[in-house]
Amino acid sequence: MSMCTLPGEIIAHVVAHCPGRTDEALQPRFGISYNTWRKIAAGKPIRATVAARLIERVKAEAQPQA
Repeated sequence: MSMCTLPGEIIAHVVAHCPGRTDEALQPRFGISYNTWRKIAAGKPIRATVAARLIERVKAEAQPQA
C-alpha cells in the first residue's frame, strides 16, 4: 500500500475547515474518515489514493466560483 504525507497547505486547509470531528461531518465535505482526519492533523502519512482525492477536493474548493 502506497502512503504519502500531505503538503502543509492542504493540512492547514483541512484542519481550518473541519466541519466536525466525526465521520458524518468529514465524509461529505472531504471524503475522509475521522481516523484519516486524525492522521492528517498529526502530519502522518495516509494512503496515496486518499491523499490524491483529498487534494483534488481542496483545490476545487479553492477555485473561485463563476
